[in-house]
Amino acid sequence: MAQPSERVQEMMRKFEEQAAQAGRLRERMQEIKGRARSADGSVSVTVAPSGAVLDLQLTAAATRQPHSSLQQSIMTAIREATQDAAQQMDETVTPVLGDRAEQFKSAFNAHSPAPPPAPRRADDDDDFSDGSFLR
Repeated sequence: MAQPSERVQEMMRKFEEQAAQAGRLRERMQEIKGRARSADGSVSVTVAPSGAVLDLQLTAAATRQPHSSLQQSIMTAIREATQDAAQQMDETVTPVLGDRAEQFKSAFNAHSPAPPPAPRRADDDDDFSDGSFLR
């Protein structure tokens, strides 16, 4: 039977290992960025795992599109970049947390903003159809 001081030392060693592992996981999570590009390449988006847009790049071709098409391209790219970031998050967290990964993802998603709404129809040119310019 192990002495109390040996048990305390073992508990401290495990705690220090877990703390180091958590620090490495946090560093890897901070590096995760989801990326996506529109089908025609005119829109490029980079997002954080939370879905926050970090970068949006538009080519000259993007500005020649009708506004509704551009809006749809941007929203689609944001959704795809967010999915990319979520996949990277899964690939980073699951090996470290194992069966606790689902619990972590649920907690992480509870603090993330809602996903962007679905794009409007391309033929919907009336930005003020509901009588308000606030959406």
